[in-house]
Amino acid sequence: MIRARIAAVGLLLAAAGCEPSRHQPADLVEAGASPNAKILPAPLANETPDLLDASAAEASAKLVSDDYGRLIMSEASQQSPLPLPPATPLPEDTLSSRELPGVTLAAAFRWRDVPQPPKAPEVAAAGIHAAQRLTELTWKVDLAETGRMRVQFTSRALPLPPGSELRARHDVHGEVLLWPALTQYRVVPPGALRTLLGERRVDVTPLSAGSARPVGEGKRLEIDVRKIEMHGSLGALYLELGRVPEAGEGGPLLCRALLEILGVDPKSPECVAGEVPLYASYAWQSGGGVAFEVTSADRRTDLISTDMLMPPPSAAFAAAGLPSAQGGVFLTRDELAAIRAEPLPLPASVDPGAPGEGFVAVNQTDALFYLLVDGIPAVAVPPMSERYVAGPLRGRYVVQWRTFLGESIEPPQTVEMPARLVRSGTDAGATDGG
Repeated sequence: MIRARIAAVGLLLAAAGCEPSRHQPADLVEAGASPNAKILPAPLANETPDLLDASAAEASAKLVSDDYGRLIMSEASQQSPLPLPPATPLPEDTLSSRELPGVTLAAAFRWRDVPQPPKAPEVAAAGIHAAQRLTELTWKVDLAETGRMRVQFTSRALPLPPGSELRARHDVHGEVLLWPALTQYRVVPPGALRTLLGERRVDVTPLSAGSARPVGEGKRLEIDVRKIEMHGSLGALYLELGRVPEAGEGGPLLCRALLEILGVDPKSPECVAGEVPLYASYAWQSGGGVAFEVTSADRRTDLISTDMLMPPPSAAFAAAGLPSAQGGVFLTRDELAAIRAEPLPLPASVDPGAPGEGFVAVNQTDALFYLLVDGIPAVAVPPMSERYVAGPLRGRYVVQWRTFLGESIEPPQTVEMPARLVRSGTDAGATDGG
């Protein structure tokens, strides 16, 4: 019956798509992605209509939406959300315009083992602090009690540009990625969130059931939390789940997303209504890690229901591509120049590949790598690519290569700029972990 229900919903979603002109934009360029970025994951449920049995067809005929856009199914179906098909336009979402109770979170990803700038008279503390604020890895998350989530990318330095959004709903597994200005959307099937955030591509990571154990209770942001450790094939996750009744069915959606990053099936019973993840710390099997921290949680009664449409009516379906990353350089020339009070009188570089000013970041690996300058995210370089970054004055800087999710963290190095900085796939000096 589960297979039949999956097939029925797949047929419904395919049948309910709008005109091809609305859902098939001409430009599907996946800017800033790896060479494998255009590879679509295999559908999780790919039954063809002629394989549907009579019971599945009958079930699909009974699927309708209520005023909140939730699919109305049998009680068993409501308890088992179905996966979003990765390459099929979604039916038009229907939510009546109203204000909803819920919670709004301010959150940020936290990198570990971030190097500090050198201690030298020419280092400008004010410029360093300003650049750190501009590149903080922040999200704004709205969780509606009725079972909707809206994640807004609010940082320059995330793998996807500011104004991008993720949306989810409690009756399906997976998310929808929205372009800035809500012009296009792409389905992110279960298991693909990890590669979307970590590698700027949509490719499904195999999901495991995972295992959880309680590790205590406490408080965070004056909210009672229960603490658990979740273990999966990719590593471990320490999670603090806060009791926030106003979040209702929206709370589990953020929990599901954090588990997906670990490679754990979002059907985990640890994600329950009325609880919100307030802190998460990942430790990868191969070393390294990253944390996710909620810095504020505001209870709301005025979330706008139509802000959580999945997809919104303005967005055209994209079968491939991702929002443009604007070259992956996060700070302007002036903002980078401001991290030094004055240039140093260093001799000219002997490297013929070094530019006249600033640096060239060269990534010779098959993964997306960030380059930090004095602990500040300066640029994200796609696989087998290079980026020129202007701005840093002539002088000495501490640089570090790392992946966004922290699976690979290189030791920091002190370099003289201008410079050509290479992250080699066979670099003996590179180490994973932190």
